[in-house]
Amino acid sequence: MGATISICIPCYKSERYVRTTIESALAQTVPAAEILVSDDHSPDRTSEILNEYRDIPLVRITRPPHRLTLGEHYRFLLEEATGDYICFLSHDDALMPSFLETMQSRLEEGVSLVAAACLECSRKLVPRRVRGITLPTQTFHPPGGYLHFRNGNGYTISVSLMSRQALLQVPRLPPQADLATDWYWAMMLGLAGKVRFVRKPLGYYRIHESNAGHDNTSGWLHACVALLEFMKSNLKTEYKEDIEERLARVRETLALFESGNHKTAAKVPPSKILKNFTKDVIAIRYRILPRPISSAERGIGIALERARRV
Repeated sequence: MGATISICIPCYKSERYVRTTIESALAQTVPAAEILVSDDHSPDRTSEILNEYRDIPLVRITRPPHRLTLGEHYRFLLEEATGDYICFLSHDDALMPSFLETMQSRLEEGVSLVAAACLECSRKLVPRRVRGITLPTQTFHPPGGYLHFRNGNGYTISVSLMSRQALLQVPRLPPQADLATDWYWAMMLGLAGKVRFVRKPLGYYRIHESNAGHDNTSGWLHACVALLEFMKSNLKTEYKEDIEERLARVRETLALFESGNHKTAAKVPPSKILKNFTKDVIAIRYRILPRPISSAERGIGIALERARRV
């Protein structure tokens, strides 16, 4: 029997996009063991929309006892889920129908993280650029995944599978490091087991004004400082010197940013311009969305309508 997978969707003020997210999870060619959706006490119509899906097979609706930060909400879902692996699917993103089928083929004993490429999209889910087509082709064995991710958060959590048991062993982050949760988890999973990648785009990453990290460079840098300070105190001795070096660099970057002396218009090298152009061209191939996703964008839930007819 293969590994079981939970798709976990943390929601807050999600009425605008969450139907597409849920419908994409229900449209998988290989179904998840469960689709766990949690509303973090949204003041809008999120709860009302989620309740429409309450009786759909595989869907489980839950709610934390009180308002949480994003990192705390991830942890809440981690502890509520039952699958061997978890996909933390953001409430405004979507999965391609082949996501689970493709990712399951990369799972084997000892794998702690599988990360895929995705499509950067407009707020209307129009693909603009491919993200992750230059991900490594090799499998990293511990501590190779850590050594890879220590240089930056080069993956997208919505199109990744993470070992639930491995994550349960990871120490909780302090609240001030919350925004850097996905980076922290990638590094720690790289120490815990094998890390694999899929260069094929398997999801849609929606960019809009309400993204957690949108126009919040200062908040992100402060979270990174808190994260690295926490890791320096909790990691084994052989990694502390490396963490201290990175902590010094991030503190320097933060100081420059807050002083206004950071570079705001650095010249982009021609090689990067060409690479970005190539990513833009590749994204054009994916402009026609799968029917369940395009319908959900228009407010029509195919899975929901099908269930109502039964």
